[in-house]
Amino acid sequence: MQPNQHTKEVVVLSGYSGTGKSALALDLKKRIASMKGRGAFVVGKFGQHHSGEPLSAISKAFGELCHRVILLDNEEEESSICKEIEQALHEELQDEVHLLARIIPNLNEIITADAHSTSTSMSDNETVDSDARQAKFKYALRVFIRIMSSYISPLVICLDDLQWADVSSLEVIDLLASDALNKNPLMIIGSYRSNE
Repeated sequence: MQPNQHTKEVVVLSGYSGTGKSALALDLKKRIASMKGRGAFVVGKFGQHHSGEPLSAISKAFGELCHRVILLDNEEEESSICKEIEQALHEELQDEVHLLARIIPNLNEIITADAHSTSTSMSDNETVDSDARQAKFKYALRVFIRIMSSYISPLVICLDDLQWADVSSLEVIDLLASDALNKNPLMIIGSYRSNE
């Protein structure tokens, strides 16, 4: 994966516990870290005891990505990446930014307090699991990754222990990997234990 290539890649590593799947993936992290520029390798790990917790590893990886943006923002004197990302999120999502702020740690450090208010444009009659809410949430996730990968390139998302992933997380992986509107380099690495 090269920063100037407009590709999306999904790599799945499988094997028994202790065979080096995570070590192999983390070798790429070293390569990304050694590159000059704004690349990022973020990690989320599904847990056996968190398997009922939707999007746990996605939330952790996206929170780590936000933390990376905050660090870059502090390093760069000429521009404010956080302000640019905040503006882009607001332009595309408007009041729906709060959907992301509910599951992504550190996003509230990038967007202003007004953006992650608890008010919504949805009616009180709609439930959290409604089709309309899910469609808005999935759209918001796609927009989030499009914007982040336009500033952080290459972006590698590593999700470990997929054998314990919830259905919602697997849907998000598919959603991001198949997003034809994201023209930025993105790699999703998933690893799972083939014996569990």
